[in-house]
Amino acid sequence: MKKMKGLTADDVWAMFAESDRQIKKLREELSGIGHSNGAFAEDFFYNSLEKSMSFARVHFDSINDDFGGEIKLSDGTIVKDQFDIVMRNDKAVAIIEIKYKAESDYPKKMAEKKIKNFRILFPYYAKYKIYLGLGSLSFNQKVIQEAKKYGVGLLKQRGETIEFKTDWVKAYS
Repeated sequence: MKKMKGLTADDVWAMFAESDRQIKKLREELSGIGHSNGAFAEDFFYNSLEKSMSFARVHFDSINDDFGGEIKLSDGTIVKDQFDIVMRNDKAVAIIEIKYKAESDYPKKMAEKKIKNFRILFPYYAKYKIYLGLGSLSFNQKVIQEAKKYGVGLLKQRGETIEFKTDWVKAYS
């Protein structure tokens, strides 16, 4: 390696600044790729569910994407959430979260957080049964185990269609 002579502290700081700038640019590019992958997955699953209008052997009458809201509770707490796909009929709601690559903690987060937030944000549906689904282009065995444990159905791309694993789906009341 060539030894650099006459390098000042200002030169070193300038090199650090340039490295920081390049790392920031790389992060922005990688974030853009991740966002594009997520948007692709959401569009794919939404379009497929819109055709079938069913999930976990339940027929739904309407479907929406990017369903969400925010509310300030009387104690000052702010509840804010976004739901990738929401399907509804006169007795039930299906909340389908879409991830490009599913992680094993998603089923638990959905069962413990998404249902609670949905009921707070949309009290009209307080008495409705809620079904949970997780759509992803990639699952590992741990995700499948956790989905079974929490009663979360799985949706996976299979060519141009969706493959469902919903035998264990539970209706949250």
